[in-house]
Amino acid sequence: MSNIKNIRGIRGIFFDLDGTLFDTAPELSAAINHMLTDLNLDKLDPLDIRNFIGRGADNLIKKSIALSSQLDPEPFFEEGTRLFHQHYMVNAGFSKPYNDAKDTLKKLKEKNIYLGCITNKPKIFTNKILSQSGFLDFMDLVVSGDSLNKMKPDPLQIQHGCEALGLLPNQVIMVGDSSNDIEAGSAAGTYVITVPYGYNYGQPIDSPKVDLAIKILSDLTQVAD
Repeated sequence: MSNIKNIRGIRGIFFDLDGTLFDTAPELSAAINHMLTDLNLDKLDPLDIRNFIGRGADNLIKKSIALSSQLDPEPFFEEGTRLFHQHYMVNAGFSKPYNDAKDTLKKLKEKNIYLGCITNKPKIFTNKILSQSGFLDFMDLVVSGDSLNKMKPDPLQIQHGCEALGLLPNQVIMVGDSSNDIEAGSAAGTYVITVPYGYNYGQPIDSPKVDLAIKILSDLTQVAD
């Protein structure tokens, strides 16, 4: 596995949102449990809900309904989606960034690195979190789960990001916390760096497709030294 000093020629860094830049699990879990209550279903342990984060809102809603009801989630899905969106719009912007996230982005911008957010979260919630926290000011690009017709682990979002910023894949790092980020970055031809916290839905992120596993996000500031 590479040392960060050996990753050269980087002009852009793309970040996952949930579990990489922001700890969104508390707000997502609260919105899901409000949705379940409104559907007359049992609430779930937030730790169980946490395992469903990262593969888009539809997956989160369906998996939560299925676990709570022990039934096919489809009959509940349309109303569940409406209720989840209603509750999550209220609290999404309260999600807190990880401690060193803002300072890391600031230092990377000072090094003239292009920054992007590549997430499976729907655009309406992505923009709310990034704008309410002030993180949108650091981003040269934001690609959400509903921006294109495919999302991670498909490489399309990352490929689109590279093209939009005029970057070659080998000039870009994809930073994330899950196999979705690893698979998407690897398929797109970017470097892949993982963080040890976040949401990986119980799947290991120790993979030969990972170029570097960092301990804290601020390790990235060495990439352009």
